[in-house]
Amino acid sequence: MLISRRKQSILALVLLMVMVFSIVSLAVYEPFKVKLGLFNRLVCMSILPPEGSHATLKIVRELQMELAPTEEESKAVGLVDNLLTGGVTVDPEKGWDKVEPKEIVFGDIAKALIVSALEKLDKEEKMTQQHFDLYKWFVLGEKQEEVKENTGDIIEIKEGE
Repeated sequence: MLISRRKQSILALVLLMVMVFSIVSLAVYEPFKVKLGLFNRLVCMSILPPEGSHATLKIVRELQMELAPTEEESKAVGLVDNLLTGGVTVDPEKGWDKVEPKEIVFGDIAKALIVSALEKLDKEEKMTQQHFDLYKWFVLGEKQEEVKENTGDIIEIKEGE
């Protein structure tokens, strides 16, 4: 079966356009990166879904590992479990600012999990000031100017909020 020259030219042009669009889309894609201080990392961890598919839970586990404080960070801020509130307490003499913000790269699905959780809190009118910055960055897409940590000393972390 012979293809006419005109059909070959059109086919070649279409394939060339597909290649160009593919290259441009790859070059334009940037993963979602955000610098989160320890306080916002803990708040972000608290809104991750506690259940889902195997694939979702695998992503949640990887996010938890990335967001969780290291032993050095815990010591630097004086992080202590608060059994009365179910959250954590920070030594007021040390404070959140003893730990430098950490740049976290969120893949599309990981970001979607955070956005979904924040939108759910907003819809149910269960957002608190602790969620404010995360909502701005993840849902509204506002750029970070400077990461400033919340100076409160108690946050409640309840799984699956």
